[in-house]
Amino acid sequence: MLLTKRQVMWAIIPVTVLGLGVTGFLALRPQQIPARAATHAAASATIAIDAKLGETFAPAPPSAAPALTAQQAWQRYAHHLGSRVTTIPAHTTARLGLFTLPVGTADNPAIAAGADKGLTISSDEAYSSLNQLAYGYSSHSCPLYVGGPGMQPPPPTPCIEWLFLDANTGRMIIETWQTYAPRS
Repeated sequence: MLLTKRQVMWAIIPVTVLGLGVTGFLALRPQQIPARAATHAAASATIAIDAKLGETFAPAPPSAAPALTAQQAWQRYAHHLGSRVTTIPAHTTARLGLFTLPVGTADNPAIAAGADKGLTISSDEAYSSLNQLAYGYSSHSCPLYVGGPGMQPPPPTPCIEWLFLDANTGRMIIETWQTYAPRS
């Protein structure tokens, strides 16, 4: 069975993302800010992380009540990786919102087989995350390219690096990047 480029990408991303998580957000950002009890901003408008894929980060409803603060989620993430960087790095913004990441159409046999492994199916589209309450940690930098078969290098700068953590568990959802047009 031949896999599409998108399927290959989603098969490789977990390994690549783990490497980027360590080097991108933790190892390359030694500056830290003081620990804070519950400081984070809410996403104020829907952000298209990757418009071609439909990857978005939308404002959380006012009633959203995450189990963890942005700092607590970061600490759990860092602890899981074995990192000593347990505070949110300087120049990193934490936002609470709803993360959505479509991974393909539900009629694709490979996607349909994954539906019992945590994918959400809605309107014939499969999602690894669909309006998942998450903290989005962003910084204006691009990840290092670790590569792999079928992987494309990150976009040229300028870009925004994003790390999405589940707001209730601190588990990593994905690390990705978003291109943007700088203001002139």
